[in-house]
Amino acid sequence: MRYILGFLLSFSLCFSLELSDKEFSEIIKLGTSKTKEYSLKNNSELKKEYFFSSDDLNVKIKPKGFRLNPFEERKFKITATPNKIGKKQYYFEIKEVIREKLKDNSVNINKVYRIQQHYIGE
Repeated sequence: MRYILGFLLSFSLCFSLELSDKEFSEIIKLGTSKTKEYSLKNNSELKKEYFFSSDDLNVKIKPKGFRLNPFEERKFKITATPNKIGKKQYYFEIKEVIREKLKDNSVNINKVYRIQQHYIGE
């Protein structure tokens, strides 16, 4: 049982995506916005679709998602517009969906990555 648990933990830590930066942490004047560009790479041999979201209504992500072929890379942008002074923490989510059937009858594992972020309104 211990070996199975160890295998599952090591398997779950293998990422099939590569994100150019994992931190937003911007200082933004009230009444303005700040945008940061990221790139996302599909590091697998499977076609995948990615969907982006945030639990903060003041954070917008464009595009909201896209499809990537194996080892393909695309850019997206996150824009924050604070509505009050102070530090605001939020979660940026990436949902990864495999869009092809595997040849060896193995199981597709779709993942959701939640990355805690913040910005500071001043």
